[in-house]
Amino acid sequence: MAYRKTKETEERKEAKQRMILDVATKLFGNCGYHTTTVPMILAEADISSGCFYTYFRNKEDVFNAALEALGRAIVCVIDNVNQSQSDPLKRIPQGAEALFLFLAENPKQARILIIESSGLSPRIETTRRAILLELEVRLRRIFESSPSLFSVRNATVTARCIAGATFEAAYCWLDEDPKTRLQAAEVARVVAHFNTRAVKKMIARHK
Repeated sequence: MAYRKTKETEERKEAKQRMILDVATKLFGNCGYHTTTVPMILAEADISSGCFYTYFRNKEDVFNAALEALGRAIVCVIDNVNQSQSDPLKRIPQGAEALFLFLAENPKQARILIIESSGLSPRIETTRRAILLELEVRLRRIFESSPSLFSVRNATVTARCIAGATFEAAYCWLDEDPKTRLQAAEVARVVAHFNTRAVKKMIARHK
């Protein structure tokens, strides 16, 4: 019985931490890092300061945790594509499309990564770079898995270009007026088309 009680307690603690993190993510995405304050998070989450500081040291700590959670979600998106698509030629465009759609469907998280996290602090920058590196590694592995198919001088640079183009498309889309901008699915198809053409050109040069 003692084990069950401890397990239930831990589950409640994890749920409380996720709730605080979700509220903080919403505020960071809506208001930005500098405007958001710990008292704002407390009010929105309807918790005491003691509860907040049980899980997070300060505003930077909860922002970093939100960024890390986003990084894990992005990796999951790409891994799902890689696992479901056996054709390496289709993994690149499908991965780019899936990534764009994920960012478009989660605009608050996207703003945290693409806009708010840049240059905040050494710790945040380290986390941000780690997310980009994980994405780069997964894209690079696609090229390296079929060296006879993909003719690239540097798989790392190529992976960065594809990821960068996708993030830039998401950044511009998020910054546009929601009333007049293109539908997310349409932009995602354009992103996938761009990457498909890039891959085909690499193959053509190889031949």
